[in-house]
Amino acid sequence: MTIKKTFSDLEFNAHANHPNGVQAKLDLGNNTEISVVSMLTRESEFGGLYGDVSKGTYEVAVFQGDNMIPLSAWDDVIGWRTEDEITELMSKLQNGQDDTQAFIDELYLAKSKNRAELGLD
Repeated sequence: MTIKKTFSDLEFNAHANHPNGVQAKLDLGNNTEISVVSMLTRESEFGGLYGDVSKGTYEVAVFQGDNMIPLSAWDDVIGWRTEDEITELMSKLQNGQDDTQAFIDELYLAKSKNRAELGLD
């Protein structure tokens, strides 16, 4: 049995494009990588990254190969996630190839249905 990676396995470094941000990337297997970013301090209520380290919140993106996986029906990234919520997402992305792909397919389907309802597809 393989031990699943959790939030505590993420190693944060300075963000490549934001001087007040941090970023961690981690290979979850199944050609899937998670990217977690956050602001060190909130400069203002708007702008920057969708998370605040001092409040324990983070912005998350997931990639499968070169493709960004839609993490909600509205967007490819999700913001303001707690460490526990990120660990839960990471767990769903490490359930074995078939289960992981089924979870990812559900995410794509939800976004597709949302776009169709809005007349965007």
